[in-house]
Amino acid sequence: MENNYLLITILNKEEYEEDISSALIEVGITDATMIDSEGLGKFLAEGIPIFAGFRFGLESAKQYRKVIIGVTDDPNVIEELIIILKDSNIDFNEPGVGMMMTVNLESLAGTPPEIFE
Repeated sequence: MENNYLLITILNKEEYEEDISSALIEVGITDATMIDSEGLGKFLAEGIPIFAGFRFGLESAKQYRKVIIGVTDDPNVIEELIIILKDSNIDFNEPGVGMMMTVNLESLAGTPPEIFE
């Protein structure tokens, strides 16, 4: 049985969305899901009155935040994405870009539809 990994990408820069989508397809992740999201600092400062005066973390709580998730069997997918994205001058080590992580999946059921047949 092959190992499967959940790739989670948190993107804070809207202008990188298209390049990251293309890079995901290039590494074989054709069934990723993109979710609009909000940072905790922004939520606390704007949504909970007791925290409204603090404004902590709002400098880093961007208006744009997207979570992109997809499944892969490649344990080196992040390293491959870093190389591909470098050609587009996207560096996840730069402050404010976002982050990528993989989580080993214990089990997985179902098969995603192929978008490119």
